[in-house]
Amino acid sequence: MVSLQDFLVLKEDCNMELKKYDSVEQFVDENINQLLEKEWLNCLMVGNCFDGLKMKANDWLLAKVSENNKTELIILYRKPWKLLLYSPTNNKADKLFEFTAKEIYKIDPNLLGVSAEKEIANKFAKYYCEVSKLKNRTHKSLRILLLTEVKNAKLNDKIIFRKASIKDKPVLIKFIKDFYKEAVDEKYTDKEIEEKFNSYMTKGYYVIENKGKVVCQAAFARDLKKGKSISSVYTPKEERGKGYAYNLVYRISKKALDEGAEYCVLYTDDENPISNHIYEKIGYRRMVNCEDIEFY
Repeated sequence: MVSLQDFLVLKEDCNMELKKYDSVEQFVDENINQLLEKEWLNCLMVGNCFDGLKMKANDWLLAKVSENNKTELIILYRKPWKLLLYSPTNNKADKLFEFTAKEIYKIDPNLLGVSAEKEIANKFAKYYCEVSKLKNRTHKSLRILLLTEVKNAKLNDKIIFRKASIKDKPVLIKFIKDFYKEAVDEKYTDKEIEEKFNSYMTKGYYVIENKGKVVCQAAFARDLKKGKSISSVYTPKEERGKGYAYNLVYRISKKALDEGAEYCVLYTDDENPISNHIYEKIGYRRMVNCEDIEFY
């Protein structure tokens, strides 16, 4: 026999609905405005949306969860990356993530993981692993930093800031490999590294050169509407501690703002106080802690 309390919970849950989209176009049409309200927070999802429109992607999991006709959760899953989640209402209620996890499990019982704000990621992971019988572990604790104005800086005029060129490809291919191995703990095939190099060259790839040697890299990682997302900031170990990353991130950030970007955003390793301090000296502010959680 169902108690009154259980009945009320069931009745409440009945108002929740997961809508799955058949096309990126429809997903973007219905959800992009809400994503753009906090584009800096949703830079991964927004960037994927624009990629999907170009690619005519038709094999992604695209969905939203609504309650009483209000969007509570927006969902994007593009293999081989992890499920992305965003709540426009900042809803972190357990019932939302329990419902979502059960519905997503019906669609895909073998998700690779989830990446979102820390509390959201952990709640979804908890309920998804309960229903799927999978385990989960935190792959990376991340922090989103936001810049809207650079601080005054005294830069080293003896080093050269410039766009990367095709002549830099051999060294930059190695930088990209080392960055993903060291900073993200992920391995990519030679083909995937080549694709990343080509993507960075298209979106904006910059280096610091000292005495004819490329010593630091950074790139604009994805297409956004209002701002710029900076990624793949990397200095080889033998060149660290010389201010190259500070110089490069300062210059690329200032360039983006000077050219009309409303903001710059980047992800940092939450456990790396050195890189976080470097970015904060430039003017970046700590905004949100995120977690990248893998299922196994």
